[in-house]
Amino acid sequence: MRRSPELSVADVMTLSESYLEPIVELTTRLSEVPAPTNDEGDRAVALRQEMEALGYDDIQIDELHDVTARIKGEDSSRCLLLAAHIDTVFPRGTNLTVRRDGDTLHGPGVGDNTVAVAGTIMLRKAFADLGVTPAIDIVVAGNVGEEGLGDLRGMRAVVDSLPDIAGAIAVEGHLLGRITHRAVGSRRLKVTVTGPGGHSWGKAGEPSAIHHLAKIIARLDDIPLQDSPKTSFNAGMFSGGISVNTIAPEATAVLDMRSTSADALADLVAEVERVINMPAPRGISVAIDVVGDRPAGELSRTEGLAPVAERVLRELGYDAHFDASSTDANVPISRGIPAVCIGLTTGANAHREDEFIRISPLVKGFTQLVMTTLRSAEALAR
Repeated sequence: MRRSPELSVADVMTLSESYLEPIVELTTRLSEVPAPTNDEGDRAVALRQEMEALGYDDIQIDELHDVTARIKGEDSSRCLLLAAHIDTVFPRGTNLTVRRDGDTLHGPGVGDNTVAVAGTIMLRKAFADLGVTPAIDIVVAGNVGEEGLGDLRGMRAVVDSLPDIAGAIAVEGHLLGRITHRAVGSRRLKVTVTGPGGHSWGKAGEPSAIHHLAKIIARLDDIPLQDSPKTSFNAGMFSGGISVNTIAPEATAVLDMRSTSADALADLVAEVERVINMPAPRGISVAIDVVGDRPAGELSRTEGLAPVAERVLRELGYDAHFDASSTDANVPISRGIPAVCIGLTTGANAHREDEFIRISPLVKGFTQLVMTTLRSAEALAR
């Protein structure tokens, strides 16, 4: 077996061209298996079957339905985690039929994130075909809970299960050329206001849950937000009431706060909670439930895995775009574990039923994945 530093981009590009159709076919099969966030069991089973067919041993499915397997390296005392989330934003009942049209593949979730899952689990076969052994073990994971209120629960569980983890690469289907090394953390709160209710005429003057919640939202909108580090606030959902002539007995809102700085996020959350807990009229009560808590963090773009990923992209003819985002890489980044998130191809309309990806960029995208994984393993073995 060859050592990975002996590989050139040209070597891997030739292999990647032969992998193009298998990746597209696997993406199609997996995309048509439902996997809404917090209900990923069916796709986990399908993924395990695909991994068995690809020759993986010791495939594990945990209680959350994270699927993991290990590719043995020269040094098994540490590992590099390679993770692609299997959940999608689409509820059961969505038409998940995948359609190919020339150089594009259309279907809900094909790019976010099924093509990344397909490409990632192809690595074992690719290493065998190239005749290389990674410097350290590679743990390949199809994890749950990345989207929406999944709260990165799958990635947390996978990282927690690996005491030998030395680094991590999260893989997303879209945005080839992107390197995420800054983690946008978020805190999401569900605010529920309750009151006595009653007829809008007969009980005129009684406090309304909607009126009080609306006052809270208006005051929250006046909170100044930092530009550096960037922070954001959004009231994304608001509901309540019974009828037009009923004083609302209940109203709820779901709030989203974000920042790349854990301290800035904590300060914003404290201010938001102060406003929420402002004095309320007699008969009105306010409850706060945390429904999302994603960690923030930032790693240097000149140390760890970011420069490794950048060099590979440069060799492939791309100018790397470094960014901040909320991905599975949030978990290792927030813990100081060398980590990045990279994209596998290009496309558009993520989180929409008319989502699509471009097929031909997968040749370079898969080459990037192979080279970045092998070179990262080498860097972490030193």
